[in-house]
Amino acid sequence: MAKAKVSSRKDPLLPTTNGTAEGNTTTRCGACCRPILVLLPILGCTFIIGSLALLSTRLGVSIFDASISRCLADYSQKVEVLTMIFIGATLMFITTKMRNIQINVYHQRQHSESTKMKALNAIAAISNILAYTGFVFLALFDMDGPGEAPLIHLIGAIMYFALSGLYAVLHGYLLCKQTQYPMICKVIFTLLPIATITCTIIYVANWESKKYEFEWFSVFLTAINVGMVSVLFMVDPVDDELRDFFCCRRASSRKRNSTSKAPRLS
Repeated sequence: MAKAKVSSRKDPLLPTTNGTAEGNTTTRCGACCRPILVLLPILGCTFIIGSLALLSTRLGVSIFDASISRCLADYSQKVEVLTMIFIGATLMFITTKMRNIQINVYHQRQHSESTKMKALNAIAAISNILAYTGFVFLALFDMDGPGEAPLIHLIGAIMYFALSGLYAVLHGYLLCKQTQYPMICKVIFTLLPIATITCTIIYVANWESKKYEFEWFSVFLTAINVGMVSVLFMVDPVDDELRDFFCCRRASSRKRNSTSKAPRLS
């Protein structure tokens, strides 16, 4: 009796299979979904950075001369900027959830699930979603607006910079626990959080010195960190699981996973 082949943790992840009456048939929606998976993080990053670039260009202000908050407050005709920020933040929400699912699927397939990993993955996803919610608040409410606007603006800024940094650190840790990615990916996703948090600390520590460029650099690097997730989907696309989630077909996903969990002995 031949022994069943059990994939090692360094093996590439196998495609999800769906059991049928005629046997196991591999089903993929890669032809349609894979380009979308790769494109969504890039678009989210582009809209966030593009909105700030547009803001700076319209005002004719350099990143060395004014803060993002000041630019948002001074630009009265900012509907297009806000629209770009809303679209970018929405894409960041979706990308964050996609990455959350991808990490969970990895540990399910490798039989390395743990309460710790699930908790860290959930905390990371919630942190980034709340971070970009804070970014939307920061953009909607001006720092010198009427009523409670300055307070909401400040809360949004604190949410964004604190929670986006937390997400970057947690995501880097979770990535290092996934063995299918090359070392260069892990190095990049480790250096980006370090650079982002460093820029934030320098900006806050030199508040009176008005080192505005570090605030802009921090926002840019945070967006790039999420945009780079597209590389991770190139290496390990989880097309079927994401399709099932976004199409509200989680039951079929569980059924498919159960049929492919145990190897058959011949």
